Amino acid sequence: MNHTASDYQQGELTADRFAPGTLPDVFQLVERSAAALKGVQRRTVGRAGLTPAQYVVMGALWEHDELPLKDLAAEAFCTPAAITGIIDVLERKGLVTRRPNPRDRRSLLATLTAAGRALRSEVPTPGEILGDCCSVLSPEETNQLAALLRRLDEAIATWEVE
Repeated sequence: MNHTASDYQQGELTADRFAPGTLPDVFQLVERSAAALKGVQRRTVGRAGLTPAQYVVMGALWEHDELPLKDLAAEAFCTPAAITGIIDVLERKGLVTRRPNPRDRRSLLATLTAAGRALRSEVPTPGEILGDCCSVLSPEETNQLAALLRRLDEAIATWEVE
């Protein structure tokens, strides 16, 4: 029986319906792993009062303070409207502020406050969050997995365009 992407997205297919190593098996494993990792991330960053999306935005700002909102949206894989909502919440929490971008009058920059910078020491890095559970992979295996997933991501993106 041939299954469609829709069957998979709707959760109608289960692990015992796929032969190991087939593409549907791979996609299900990726989805299951992603869901588990999001749960770990949610619990970990939740201790600091952040959602995963807020954590991604804060992480980008910890790396490069004063980023345009459109860059933060790209970093968080979300829409400009969604990034506005995330920044609104982070502003209410006193972690970021918005200010005009001196290089582009049409855009705003998100900037860390002192509290936002201080929070950095209280929140684990992605490597710290995932380090323990992923230590079963050698550095070579991690590199190989990343390369394969990158190729898969590029293939899907190309397929979506066509």
